[in-house]
Amino acid sequence: MTDKITWDSKITEKTLQDNNRTLGELESQGVSICKPSAGQYVRIKPGSKFNEMIWVNVAFHTDAKTQKETQYIIKGENAEVDRKLQHTLLAIIKPCILVPYQDNGGNESIWIVKQPGKGQTSMTSHTSSIRAIKGMIDGWRMVWFKNLKVGYCCETPEDQSAFEDYEFGKFSTSDLINFAFGDDIVTTLEDDLVTDFRGKKH
Repeated sequence: MTDKITWDSKITEKTLQDNNRTLGELESQGVSICKPSAGQYVRIKPGSKFNEMIWVNVAFHTDAKTQKETQYIIKGENAEVDRKLQHTLLAIIKPCILVPYQDNGGNESIWIVKQPGKGQTSMTSHTSSIRAIKGMIDGWRMVWFKNLKVGYCCETPEDQSAFEDYEFGKFSTSDLINFAFGDDIVTTLEDDLVTDFRGKKH
């Protein structure tokens, strides 16, 4: 007779690990990349700090056929590849803050907040977006882009407790970024984005 199996937390842990990929992918369907807009209130997970936000280099690439813009995180698999990627795609790269937030319907999204690149001046859109992020860390805010002169508006509601206190997902910021970007994370010089971009330049 075979030994009895001990059902304990180790099995639970292994089962969750084995299924994490599918469970994660199912749950990740709801993580989109979009900026906050007028008409909805948004907030950043309570307890978050501005200096803990993730900054990455993002390439903004418009497909010649569809005219659809896609955002790609540029993160070379090693320092040398990263340097070459940054150099090759310099014209379409911007340093960005990746801001995970929740709207007043309980949906979680990532807001890609562009910042000035090396040698570029800081514009109203850059400074006002940082003010908006800091506001969202403090609680519910309505955030929307008005125009280039004004930048982002950040309005505080009269009553913070007027909103449903939806739980934030158990995923880390890193998980959310991976869910939202999926295959659009460029780690090698062989990536389609690099080929496509080089092709456009010639």
